[in-house]
Amino acid sequence: MKRASLAAIAGSALCASGAAFAQASQVQGPVTGSSVTLFGVADAAVAYGSGSIATKTQLISSGNSASRIGFRGIEDLGGGLGAGFWLESGVSLDTGTGVAGNTNNQASGATSADALSFNRRSTVSLIDLWGELRLGRDFTAHYRNRTDVDPFDNNGVGTIQPQAGSIAGPTSTRASNMLGYFLPPGLGGLFGEVQYFMGENQKHTPAADDGTGLSGRVGWRSGPFGIAVATARTDYQQTATNGDIRSTNVGASYDFQIVEVSAGYYRDKVESFQPVTATGYAVGFIVPVGIDQIKFAWSRYGTDAIGDPAARKLSLGYVYSFSKRSVAYATYSHLSNSGGSAVGLNGSITAPDRSSNGYDLGLRHSF
Repeated sequence: MKRASLAAIAGSALCASGAAFAQASQVQGPVTGSSVTLFGVADAAVAYGSGSIATKTQLISSGNSASRIGFRGIEDLGGGLGAGFWLESGVSLDTGTGVAGNTNNQASGATSADALSFNRRSTVSLIDLWGELRLGRDFTAHYRNRTDVDPFDNNGVGTIQPQAGSIAGPTSTRASNMLGYFLPPGLGGLFGEVQYFMGENQKHTPAADDGTGLSGRVGWRSGPFGIAVATARTDYQQTATNGDIRSTNVGASYDFQIVEVSAGYYRDKVESFQPVTATGYAVGFIVPVGIDQIKFAWSRYGTDAIGDPAARKLSLGYVYSFSKRSVAYATYSHLSNSGGSAVGLNGSITAPDRSSNGYDLGLRHSF
């Protein structure tokens, strides 16, 4: 569902081109050339949020697409074998600083947001007819079923609530110290990946397995239709508020040309002393208007904690393209809380069971 212009920038030289489900998981076939590429996105927006207690106006980064700068390359080793690398750093365009990452998939591994770091992705790969072996820091497989069906691509106030409110912990989006394998293209539309990541703690301690886990995804893409299912587990020492985290989700999309429709279901469970389970749903539409886009998403995410707190979000956006590389955009979201939930949009504060509104007005340039 991603625009062709954005896919050309965000898609890897190591990944096959195509629709969103295939882009994220399939890898390039036999390598036939060598290259190094500099790429990036600069995105900033004026963001406003209103709640029943407090409002907030701010300049934010990444309202439409994540601001970043990166380097990727591939070397032809002969016989269809290739080696590649990818270094990608998030940038807070409003302040000029880097974006925080995590070194060990645990709260203790959170890094500073002050300096530029390759927090978004830092991998080295070996590619052949059998697929791709990838080592380093990368997106988790179960994250892709959230972003692939999110018309707002997990950016800005329009982000679907199963992503914005996820209880899936430090590996909800990315994981460090990862070994991953991706199926090759040319399997009749089948694609998939499996990942093992490590917390790298000392053994024979209570928290020895913290931040260690598995994530996997398998899907099928044929013409305008795509579907994928993913599951993951990350181990953490059991406490009153933490424990092993299990995530399962499924996403699907169909491109009718006049509108692309997507939907997803999400379930996350934290096995603390008193386990907490969250479930979520999302439905999205992208309507092309020439080279512009109208975006719509409805989503819900809530837990089985006392009161069954839940947040429901309705988002509407418009992306106006000056060119393939430069766009202006506007997004509006309305969020309704229930069961004691008190989620506020764009930094606003709202009382339990009250609503919140948010707006983004921004510019994005890709290179």
